[in-house]
Amino acid sequence: MPEEIKNVSVLMPVFNGGKYLSGAIKSILAQSYREFEFIIIDDGSTDNTAELIKKFNDSRIKYHYTEHNGTSAAMNYGICLCRSEWIARIDADDLNTSNRLEKEIAFLADNPGVDILSSWSVYFRDPAKILFLLKEPQTHAAIHKYLDLHNPINQSAMIFRKSIFTANRFNESLDCNEDYELLYRLRDEVTFAIMPEFLVYTRLRPDSRTLTGTRGNLFNMLHTAAFKKIVDSKSKGEHFYSAQVIAWLNYFYGSRSDSRGYFRNSFSLKNIAAYLTTFLPDKYFFKFINSHVRYRLAALFTNKSHYKKELNLLLK
Repeated sequence: MPEEIKNVSVLMPVFNGGKYLSGAIKSILAQSYREFEFIIIDDGSTDNTAELIKKFNDSRIKYHYTEHNGTSAAMNYGICLCRSEWIARIDADDLNTSNRLEKEIAFLADNPGVDILSSWSVYFRDPAKILFLLKEPQTHAAIHKYLDLHNPINQSAMIFRKSIFTANRFNESLDCNEDYELLYRLRDEVTFAIMPEFLVYTRLRPDSRTLTGTRGNLFNMLHTAAFKKIVDSKSKGEHFYSAQVIAWLNYFYGSRSDSRGYFRNSFSLKNIAAYLTTFLPDKYFFKFINSHVRYRLAALFTNKSHYKKELNLLLK
């Protein structure tokens, strides 16, 4: 039976987001689905964030200021304030299409077993350049496996059951990847899905927390799980898969030198390329992996005119 969703809470944590905040707020207030409250948690901003928020005269906005304790703490606090069972997220520098909530609510009504839903993403950089389209896996099984190495759930398109995130809080000791860490912890307890539609425009910034924050805790969690799978593996295939995961975990989050043995002994063009890039100086290595080369190359053969037009409308 379809699940009736009568209202939604939209949750946005923000810290010194004045440069991009207005666009994100406008994209929520312009939603075709109107029955929502908009909870904005100002995590101790010292710029003009509060002033910008207060310029919006919309009763759905509920502004809350806290001392600066980080995104995880702001999220935990905001979730407690949300009155609806379903909570939709957006980051303060991203943009949602006007039909995002309407389409996600319809999907959830038709798929009542789903607990956490997201969508495909369009990545751009300022002023309005489309970089690439990201089509993440759609099914729970594929998302569950993908979480071994990367997080496919875009936070600015995520909608989830409040009860799950009330019982399982964000780790407030992390300065980045708090969403990935929590979703990984939850992956055996919930059902994921990703809609094959582009409902979010994600801004790539060189100063984003994902790029500048520490990754040690994330690496330790993922590496420990992968190593346990090697120990518990019952076939060569399982052992090989977990060894492959560990190599790529080291490549992206840990020690590049520790990944070289696998790449050197597992022949493929992809592995050879990865092996060679491990010798780059840190500055150039991180610039390379954060440039999303594979997706940008694919985008060269994609007609992006529709997305360019939509982005320009969202940025007005």
